[in-house]
Amino acid sequence: MQEKNNKKSFWPYGIIISILLVAIACAVNVKIALDHPVEYDTYFLSKKQVLDEDINNLLASQDMFNSKYTIDVIYTKFEEKNNEVKIRIINKLTQEIIKNANLELLITRPDTSAFDIKPKFLGVSNNEYTFEPFNINKKGRWQILFTTSIGELSSFTKLETYASHK
Repeated sequence: MQEKNNKKSFWPYGIIISILLVAIACAVNVKIALDHPVEYDTYFLSKKQVLDEDINNLLASQDMFNSKYTIDVIYTKFEEKNNEVKIRIINKLTQEIIKNANLELLITRPDTSAFDIKPKFLGVSNNEYTFEPFNINKKGRWQILFTTSIGELSSFTKLETYASHK
């Protein structure tokens, strides 16, 4: 006579529980990724894909630009209100002030793009490129990033400053 084996196997339950745990872990991972997106890189004020494709051309253009022009950035330590950034571009050979450059300015925090400020270009006055005054709503480290283009040449400048509230 054969005895029946009354032992139950728990393997099917273990496999189902493992699959459910993996699915839950994936869902939690996606939720965390959506809540904390990757910050865009602000280097050269362009997307990473464009930067990756053109980095050699951008660096060559920057070297050529820096050999022909000097950039002076005029600003003071940022305060809560009415901060200004002025830029002067000088031809190294002739010492003339360049007045036909294209500039793009970005004021940003080093670790996040949540507080980015893009002051509007107002024009050239007193041989300086002037931008509208802007307010800083958070004290601490800030970066002044801008690209300058003159003809086919372009340059990227990155400066750090500190903001305080009075």
